[in-house]
Amino acid sequence: MNVGVYQGAAALSALERWQQTISQNIASSSVAGFKKDETSFASVLGEIERIGDEGRLGKEVRGVMPGVVNEISMKPGELGATGSELDFAIQGGGFFQIQRPNGELGYTRDGSFKLSTDRTLVTKQGFTVMGDGGPLTLKAGGGKIAINGDGTLMQGDTPIGKIGVFEFENPKTLQRVGEGLLASTNPNVQPQAVERPNVLSGFLERSNVSPLLEMINLVTVARAYEVSQKMIRSHDENTGKAIESLGTPVL
Repeated sequence: MNVGVYQGAAALSALERWQQTISQNIASSSVAGFKKDETSFASVLGEIERIGDEGRLGKEVRGVMPGVVNEISMKPGELGATGSELDFAIQGGGFFQIQRPNGELGYTRDGSFKLSTDRTLVTKQGFTVMGDGGPLTLKAGGGKIAINGDGTLMQGDTPIGKIGVFEFENPKTLQRVGEGLLASTNPNVQPQAVERPNVLSGFLERSNVSPLLEMINLVTVARAYEVSQKMIRSHDENTGKAIESLGTPVL
């Protein structure tokens, strides 16, 4: 394969992945606490498999090709007041700890919680919100719900428990496991409890997605895709001309 054509095809593939990332960011821009994916490009050695002279399967380097690296941006989103006593937002670092249906733990910045039928604090998906001593259960008719700055949940004058706020030494080890929900890629890596969390009641953290910026990125992708297509077409035409010229016998 012509190296130029191969590089152009690799660029088209990278641009398609970037477009998918942009689409996901835009679709999730209204999800509270959502962290967008940021795309960067890197040069990698392009290899293709081929059969060698002795019938052995080997690899052939086809030059330096564009590659894509996606990384979750941990930049905090803006805080918006909701007035709901079950909406919470973290100022500063850290995540709320959630127990997923399979029993594993997840982490989120989305503090739009509600009460289950047994009055346990859960996420809007129904996942259990974990406190420092396990699930947090409120009493019927126990009074107004409030939260202290350190995450202690109060019902009237009675402390119910402390909402767990955890942080990872290296947030880059986190991966998506659901809508606005993250989990560590390494089960042996355990987060640390934030000693002095700052939790606000009646607020939610918005996503850190800028729809305007993502739309600009879409235009950039479209233009780059067009340039890559033209490059492939040009290399293909030049190859055709070379074959036509070299393949014509001289009389």
